Amino acid sequence: MKTTAGKFVLTAAAAAIAAGCASTGELAKEEATYPKDRVDARAVFAENCARCHGKDGRAHTLHGWLVGAQNFTNAKWRAETSTNEIIHAIKTGPGFMPAFGDKLSEAEIEALAAYVQSFAPAK
Repeated sequence: MKTTAGKFVLTAAAAAIAAGCASTGELAKEEATYPKDRVDARAVFAENCARCHGKDGRAHTLHGWLVGAQNFTNAKWRAETSTNEIIHAIKTGPGFMPAFGDKLSEAEIEALAAYVQSFAPAK
């Protein structure tokens, strides 16, 4: 009985933390009509993704640890993940990651996918 209650509390806490990552800020709203090449992907990432994935994409954050955020510098992940898979993940939000398909424009999502792929691989 205690195990079930503990799992519920942990799941609820993780969901609440993930929900904190779901808010989009003013920049994302401002750039919603921009074409992909004008989107400031670094700033949109900082505004919407860095809380969990970290500014450097390594997911070395408390939020990232709690929700199991992807380390974008992981060599295996980089080799096995396509641009289309990244775009799909941003739109649909795998695991505890919130979905951004209705919060960001198509151009912002494509720019973010390219930005995610620009992180230097871990050594």
